[in-house]
Amino acid sequence: MNKRLLSLLLMLGLAQLTLAQQLVLQGKIVFERKENMHKLIQDEQKAEDEPSTWYEEMLKIAPKYRIDQFELAFNTTQTMYKMTLEDEAPFNQRWFRVAYKNTVYTSLNQRTFVAEKNVFEKDYRIEDSLPSLKWKLTNEYREIAGKNCRKATTILFDSIYVIAFYTNEIPVSSGPELFNGLPGMILGIVIPRIHYTLFATSVQNTVVTPIELQVPAAKRKSKPIPVNEYTKELLEAFKDWEDYAGKLYWRAMF
Repeated sequence: MNKRLLSLLLMLGLAQLTLAQQLVLQGKIVFERKENMHKLIQDEQKAEDEPSTWYEEMLKIAPKYRIDQFELAFNTTQTMYKMTLEDEAPFNQRWFRVAYKNTVYTSLNQRTFVAEKNVFEKDYRIEDSLPSLKWKLTNEYREIAGKNCRKATTILFDSIYVIAFYTNEIPVSSGPELFNGLPGMILGIVIPRIHYTLFATSVQNTVVTPIELQVPAAKRKSKPIPVNEYTKELLEAFKDWEDYAGKLYWRAMF
């Protein structure tokens, strides 16, 4: 073997080793979920048949954003997503809290999930297959939590435009909530229709123990149901909300 070929092989080997050291195959990601409260109030105001000064007063006292914190523990075969810090501002506690404390376990090998949700004081345990999302990749990039991310888009429920940012530096096809299907971990989600963003603030490359990736325990009053039964119950529960029913339904799905 000549020296030039040997040098080339050594360089390739070092490059592969460096790449492997940079890739994150397990760890914990902290996400910050932000909801624009002013936009939510204005949406409900628009849904009213008659003008009301009540909404104007609410805009004066409402914080602009409601911010909650979540953690996603993951490895190459499983993820566990749960709330770690709730926005405890009194106004934010009262307004539009729909399915906001979701705990979501996913099995990436089996393409299944178990989600514990609460909607209007009723507990739901949803067990089903992971949704198959059709993403369109773009040539736009941005840095999130120190990772280089590429932008992708999709449409949910026929009309809900979703923007995602994923990174190849974490080669796990998953993300927060039930977002999945991109060639890397999703670190950012934007849903303009419901004034909702979800962005990673930190990525920790650390060993995740089996106990941190356990299927969430069932709550006492919740029984396992598939997604189609959950959506049927939501539509029935929101039928009297008229023009605002769609936004409540969409927010209960994320």
